[in-house]
Amino acid sequence: MKHIQLTIKLISVFTLLILLNSCGEKLEGTFYISDEAGKYQIDTTITTMKFVDNLEISETFYMDQNTWYTTHHYFSEWGTNGKAWGETFGVAYNSTVNRFSFMFVLRADVDHTDLEIEWNQRDRLVYNFTTKSVESGVDANIKFYDTLTVRGIKYQNIIEVDYTEKINEIDNDTPVKTYISGNKGLIKFERKDKIILERTE
Repeated sequence: MKHIQLTIKLISVFTLLILLNSCGEKLEGTFYISDEAGKYQIDTTITTMKFVDNLEISETFYMDQNTWYTTHHYFSEWGTNGKAWGETFGVAYNSTVNRFSFMFVLRADVDHTDLEIEWNQRDRLVYNFTTKSVESGVDANIKFYDTLTVRGIKYQNIIEVDYTEKINEIDNDTPVKTYISGNKGLIKFERKDKIILERTE
């Protein structure tokens, strides 16, 4: 009887080891932000972004060095064997006049890269570059295009987040439309009250 119990225990342990090893094999490797998403990484040396709205009122965003992403670019372990890693890039900004907060994150998982955008710690959107769809948050219309000119300045690699069709589902302080430039960051956004803020430099 003891021999049978010992055999069963050995089989169980052996099976568990196989499962653990197989899980490790699935995760083995380093998972980088995809090339498609990588071109939208914001230059972290840009610590100030100045805007003016359609009433000629100025607003300034400063990089938040205290709460989110003091370290803007890092790797995180995903597996239990120390072999699997995911890559994360993130920046956050706060504004001086309207007290806006804006967060932008690119996060590479085992099989995809996500884009995360959050306004005022309320509306957080997660877009999957593999499925080309919003997987968390209010389902905004996400568009990508090459250039956008704002106040005479041509910006490259544009992301547009458009909540027009879901305007009643977002917070009053979340912009209806947000425009982000790869490398340069936030360049334009439109509020619910029709106030449009545009980057001046």
